[in-house]
Amino acid sequence: MAAFPFPYTFFLTKPSISKSLTTRPHVKLLVSPTTRKNTSKTCSCSAQNTRRAPSNSPLWTVTDIAQAVGGKIVKWGPPGTISIDTRTIEPGQWFFAITGENVDAHDFITLDLSKSGCVGVIGNRVCENWEMGFVQVDGDTVSSLLKMAAFARNRFVGKVIAVTGSVGKTSTKAMIALALESLGSKVYHSYEHWNNTFGVSLSLITIPRDAGIAVLEMGMNRKGQLLELTRLGRPDIRVILKVATAHLENLVSLEGVAMAKGEMFQEAKPGDICVANADDPFVKSIPVPQGARRVLFGRSLESDVRLVAAERVGSGGSVGVRVVLQKNMEMVEFVIPTLGLHMAVNACAAAAVATSMGVPLSQVGRSLSRYIPVSMRSEFVVAKSGIKIVNDAFNANPVSTKAGIDTLKNIDCDGKRVAILGDMFELGTHEIEYHEESS
Repeated sequence: MAAFPFPYTFFLTKPSISKSLTTRPHVKLLVSPTTRKNTSKTCSCSAQNTRRAPSNSPLWTVTDIAQAVGGKIVKWGPPGTISIDTRTIEPGQWFFAITGENVDAHDFITLDLSKSGCVGVIGNRVCENWEMGFVQVDGDTVSSLLKMAAFARNRFVGKVIAVTGSVGKTSTKAMIALALESLGSKVYHSYEHWNNTFGVSLSLITIPRDAGIAVLEMGMNRKGQLLELTRLGRPDIRVILKVATAHLENLVSLEGVAMAKGEMFQEAKPGDICVANADDPFVKSIPVPQGARRVLFGRSLESDVRLVAAERVGSGGSVGVRVVLQKNMEMVEFVIPTLGLHMAVNACAAAAVATSMGVPLSQVGRSLSRYIPVSMRSEFVVAKSGIKIVNDAFNANPVSTKAGIDTLKNIDCDGKRVAILGDMFELGTHEIEYHEESS
């Protein structure tokens, strides 16, 4: 980078989910952080990068595990947390050996795994020379993982919040968790982008036993998936952020995306809260079951929590936000230290969730002013050479790419602005059209 003769601002956009999730990495690294060497004895059976469990994950005893999965204790082992990824297994973890279409994780149960500190395995066949703990399940290990997740959800007595949307899920999830801290209960939110079947399962399994609130992220790329995830997570508060041009390969049209996202509200119970974007006609039109409470957020005058202003602060590295609670016209102003005016909408959504749960709007503002951007989502880095880098390289669709480019345009820069764009997948017959629009 030092070879550049004058300051540059780079925008690293998000390569989208691969068409072959089971065989290709979920993330292409456009920045060049340290990459993990590929070895023959590592396995990640999730379609997502599930990495390691949060450090405050609950310990599962061998009897807990056996009860949760309906399995048989073959060899006893100490309590531990759960992982499905041998590449990042840590001392004190149990390895859940998932059998997928292309990989059987039982093939990776070796002496090297025990040397990494793995204390036990959950699988459907006993592996030769494995001397640590072992719980054997019958049949499909994916079904057993879902059983364990359901067991974890049943024993959790706190509130569960689930967030979905074509854009903004991970950032909004983090903002919601931050906005709820003042309630006094321990707030857990799922790790990074754990939002598919494996990710939501692990999110439930890793909820700390002393938590009072859990904030989860739920994604989908096909009809029926969100319904499956909401049945697993049974959220008390359900949030839909936006319907946009994503996953068109499977869902064909925005109407198809809206129907699939609408599954978030489909089985809401009386007393549940359904939080919806009033500015998005697709989201706003999603029906809410009788007895559930609908809360609207956005710039629309119909919003219960209304975003009345969003503006750049200083050189563009922060966003000033002004939000009004319509029922009493209370207003709060605060600054979130992150790039992109679109982040103000996420903050408004978080305010809608928090105020619906009893957090004073003024406290919401104070909490969100401490927000720290999530890794690889509008992440701002200044290199030693003075080059500014906006690392937004996690995932992409046309809407998020446009928002990222708009952010790049609005950052103060004395030199040139450079956008490094990755491919956007799952756009179906619209693939060429949307790539041309983004160029």
